Amino acid sequence: MRLDDGAAAVAAKADRPLDDHLLDTGLAIARASAGITCIALPVPVVAAPAIIAAWRSAPMAAWSTSDQAYVGIGVARELRGEGPDRFAQVVAAAKQIEVTSTVGHRTWVPRLFGGAAFTPGGADQTPWTGFGDAWFALPRWTYGGGWLVLAVDAREAKQDARWHDDLAAFRTAIGNGFAARPQPALRTIEPGDTDDYRAYVRAITDAIARGECEKVVAARHVVVTLAGEARPADLFDELDARHTESVRVLVRPPNAGTLVAATPERLVRVEGTKVSCDALAGSIARGRDDAATLRASAKDRNEHALVVEAIVSTLRGFGANVTAASEPGIRTLRQIVHLHTPITATLPAKLHVLEVAAALHPTPAIGGTPRSVATRWIAEREAARGWYASPVGWFDLEGNGELVVAIRSGVIEGEHVYLYAGSGIVAGSDPDRELVETDVKLATMLGALGVSA
Repeated sequence: MRLDDGAAAVAAKADRPLDDHLLDTGLAIARASAGITCIALPVPVVAAPAIIAAWRSAPMAAWSTSDQAYVGIGVARELRGEGPDRFAQVVAAAKQIEVTSTVGHRTWVPRLFGGAAFTPGGADQTPWTGFGDAWFALPRWTYGGGWLVLAVDAREAKQDARWHDDLAAFRTAIGNGFAARPQPALRTIEPGDTDDYRAYVRAITDAIARGECEKVVAARHVVVTLAGEARPADLFDELDARHTESVRVLVRPPNAGTLVAATPERLVRVEGTKVSCDALAGSIARGRDDAATLRASAKDRNEHALVVEAIVSTLRGFGANVTAASEPGIRTLRQIVHLHTPITATLPAKLHVLEVAAALHPTPAIGGTPRSVATRWIAEREAARGWYASPVGWFDLEGNGELVVAIRSGVIEGEHVYLYAGSGIVAGSDPDRELVETDVKLATMLGALGVSA
């Protein structure tokens, strides 16, 4: 992978960094090492969008929370999975990656970033072409926490000029910082047929009344067309500013669009044998007495309980000791309020985060229950979800990691931004209320694009 032409042009004009000798030292070690060497260089801290903006077309991933931010540029090792065993394929491929030395930062932990489609085969059409069933990558360069880390093997380490040029481009991007700009002007919004969505909700409630299922999450999508190419860095910056309580994620596989999300929902975090999950279901727009109204809603409490029960049951299926609060709490976001139950567990033995994710996904929060019935409903009646409501995030070579659910999300393809939102349909769901709920959820991305407040 070479950085794109814009970054290369910047690099050609940049002065050689003062610490190029650190890179040379690391490359010399890499040339004499088996496996991959991670060369860590100390750099000034800068906002993630400054790095994102510098490379407009390179494969990329970013992860931003209130206490950490990472941006991965390029691909040192790519892992793909297809079909029902896609997560297992990625885990097996990850075990073949060998990092034999780390230069400059003894405790640096290499992370692979990426995600998966909502269902296998669900990312094979516009705007999801190129994403695949599952894609993770060890970035060529990883920026985070005041460090810039290059991952190379002995053969790649011989390309000295290439890595020095890349480093010069990074130094220029870091030195210039980031100045946010408004997105190009809005041209059109295609909200889809809202009457069709209402009919979809009624069809689900009829199926629930017949005893065919308990819940199906009905999603819709909106296409925003701007007067010029949408800029992922500016969108990411707006989400960082507006939604600090959420995880901001960006994923761009090779030859694909750019998925961007500000999601409040953790699917799973694994650290050793410790597991953490979020049950996030039951929603109401921000307003007066919103928390009390939500807690008093039998419909929302029932919807939430289905999610808690499914997650707890899945974790217990691993033999885990599981802890969950008996009553849900409240998660308050910028536009919406959710019922929220954090769930923790201790596994009897270490599992890879993707192994746990494969069992959990899709939870009733974004699919429905029974799972097989809900996913069939979704496949037969919705446009392909691609990576919407799918697991995205990171893992390390020990199998620790964190995956969130790609809700409050959209995918950028040139001047088009495809946005998605869903609502959990259970007994008692009202089509008009569910449509309004999707509008509230779409406001996360629309607001960050400058299309609404």
